Amino acid sequence: LLMMSPNTVIDRIELLLNKDEHTQQQYLLQQFDYSISAAYPIADESEKRIDVHASGCNREEPDELFLEWIANHPGTWSGVVHIFFKNEKAPSLSIHFKQSILNSYSQSFTENSGYQQNGYFAAQLKEVTINQIQMN
Repeated sequence: LLMMSPNTVIDRIELLLNKDEHTQQQYLLQQFDYSISAAYPIADESEKRIDVHASGCNREEPDELFLEWIANHPGTWSGVVHIFFKNEKAPSLSIHFKQSILNSYSQSFTENSGYQQNGYFAAQLKEVTINQIQMN
């Protein structure tokens, strides 16, 4: 009896970023994290809010559009992150967001090093849907 093991090897992580209806760019990420947290005092549930934070690491140098996102230029800054597992055509996880605000971006360089120092970003996402489930 041959047991099939679950497919847990990630093939690629795509970020599709929209500045507005007409400006869109796809990026490949080396790494991606997200966290969901309650952002209200427990004593007062009337102010109930869910925050979604995302962070990740670029595979290539930031282009002009990505730099505009980093600098919080005017725009909607909506998008989607797709996580694809090996040998699968459809993404296993899709995180859609209708608005985002970049909190931080960092990149470091080391002298005499051939190692590519990728940029690391952190953002707050608004109106988030994860695999069709509304988060905030």
